[in-house]
Amino acid sequence: MMQDRLRHLWQNHRKALLAFVVALVLMLVFAVRMITATLYWMDPAKQDQPLAGWMTPRYVAQSYQLPPEVLGPALFLAENSAPMRRSLETIAAEHGVTLDELQARVEAAAAAWRASQ
Repeated sequence: MMQDRLRHLWQNHRKALLAFVVALVLMLVFAVRMITATLYWMDPAKQDQPLAGWMTPRYVAQSYQLPPEVLGPALFLAENSAPMRRSLETIAAEHGVTLDELQARVEAAAAAWRASQ
């Protein structure tokens, strides 16, 4: 019965069936990505992590749950600048600071922002 329906759809509505299958696969891919990202960031060990040279501003923003307008100045990022995939190590070297100094700036920005919430 199911095979008859699929055969009928394949013979008479091939484009619609292919579009449906592609949409279904895309939906599943995005659902899996959303679930894995949610589980990753819900782990308490991933929250407020100490800064490491390999981290990017986006990773820090996720870990500390800070909006770009709060984190940007702490990491010397220009306001309304396009997101860059630079590491914290690169940012620290460009501005002549250590990762410990960046850590202190991020923690201060996070504490001030959280206190205002």
